[in-house]
Amino acid sequence: TDFITRYFYKKRFYLLRDYLRGRYFKRSLDIGCGIGFMAPLLVSQSDEVVGIDASAVSIEYARFMAQKNGFTNTQFLQGNILNLPIPDASYNLVTCMSVLEHIRDLGAAFRELQRVLTPGGLLIVGYPSETPLFRFLHETVSTLFPKRRNIQKVIAKENPTEEVFIGHINNGEKIRGELQKTGLREYAKKSIKLLPPFLELYTIHFLGRKES
Repeated sequence: TDFITRYFYKKRFYLLRDYLRGRYFKRSLDIGCGIGFMAPLLVSQSDEVVGIDASAVSIEYARFMAQKNGFTNTQFLQGNILNLPIPDASYNLVTCMSVLEHIRDLGAAFRELQRVLTPGGLLIVGYPSETPLFRFLHETVSTLFPKRRNIQKVIAKENPTEEVFIGHINNGEKIRGELQKTGLREYAKKSIKLLPPFLELYTIHFLGRKES
């Protein structure tokens, strides 16, 4: 799309890659997988990978790219974070990037994330800061690029009234507040920053569900 979106996606990818280096997972779940951007990383470190996204267009393209790249241990399903078509405690790695800022009922979303995660599993969640600088980059600068506008039009046509297609309604403070209520253990926190380096634009939490 535009260089701003590419910058965020690449930084997210590299931060996760560095944290997960040397680890291997039996089953990995990518919630809000989009077109499967994280698939190459997850496929290389998992026996099985499932991606879930609310957008049928994104799922269709993710399946196309998986087939094109020869990923034989992946599948992509349409669904949303509030009602995941996944059994309890079935994935030992769950990623959820750039989803929580869209969800009205954050408590329900976190309950679903914990429900599908195995005890001792790793949960990775990421969200934008929603600071004035981020909003300016996301809502103003990025929309100057035709590809970005075209993607927004395609998504809007799918179901503009659907809960999961609403815009950014939660900021980092609100998401962190709900996260603190979950009782999840935080192993690490990483940030994506823009020059000067104290301007935090995106946060990623590496979390664990306590052993039962």
